[in-house]
This record gives sequence, C-alpha cells and structure tokens, in this order.
Amino acid sequence: MSIGKITAAVVKDGARRGSRIALEWDDGYTGIVDLTPVIAAHKALAPLADADAFRDFQIAGDGWSIEWSCGVDFGSEQLHRWAREQAGEIMPARAFRAWMQRHDMTLDAAAQALGLSRRTIAYYLSEEQVIPKTVMLATEGYDGRRAA
Repeated sequence: MSIGKITAAVVKDGARRGSRIALEWDDGYTGIVDLTPVIAAHKALAPLADADAFRDFQIAGDGWSIEWSCGVDFGSEQLHRWAREQAGEIMPARAFRAWMQRHDMTLDAAAQALGLSRRTIAYYLSEEQVIPKTVMLATEGYDGRRAA
C-alpha cells in the first residue's frame, strides 16, 4: 500500500487538549492521531506537551510530514500507521509481540498458529509491514479458542 502526502491537518480539541490531530491524505484516507502517548514517552518531544506549542505546526512544503517550530516533525507514513492503529484498523506491532510472548511463541509457532509464513511474522515484528485487521482478529480468535 502506498501512503500519500498529507493534504490537511488540524488540532482536535477535546478532553485531551492539544494532543490530537485530524489528518487527511491525498489518497482520500482521513484519521485522527492522538500523540499523547508518543509525547509522554520521549523527552525530546516535551515541548509538544504545551498546548500552544503543539498548535504551532504546519504541513511541510512537500506534504510528506508535519513540522513544529520547535524542530519536531513526524512523517506521513508514521502518522498514517498511528491513525490506522488507533482506529482499530490494523494491529500495533507491540500488541502482536505481546500476543506472541503471552503464548510463548517463536516466529515459527506464530506462523503455524496463524497460517502465515515465518517471513511475514518477521515483517510484522520489524514493522516493515502493517499487521492487517484479519491477523488482529485471528489472534483474538486464537485466544478465544484457547480459553474455551
């Protein structure tokens, strides 16, 4: 899947002021990204914790990122991934890794359990490929069958 350029971005006010951005890409996809956990996890992003500083961003001239005056920027592809993860459209790699650890699975065991290739599992863990909703649902189904 090819990720396009960002065509629109606005701060979404709400319960967590200054941490969410509504984005639109030139492929027609729209989504909201909550950057609160990213900002909290990285000291270098501390300036963005201030609501006024957070609002001070723009779409880069080429459309491939959003940039803040403090020097922070996030690329189109990463923002697209976060929007899809947060919307429940794809599975975050950390959740997939946690599923494998919960079941004490190797790459081979996960591949066998899900009917996928070992290489595909490795791509998911390295975040080279997004983990589609079908795989996310398959992990939930696996958990449900094991619990039954």
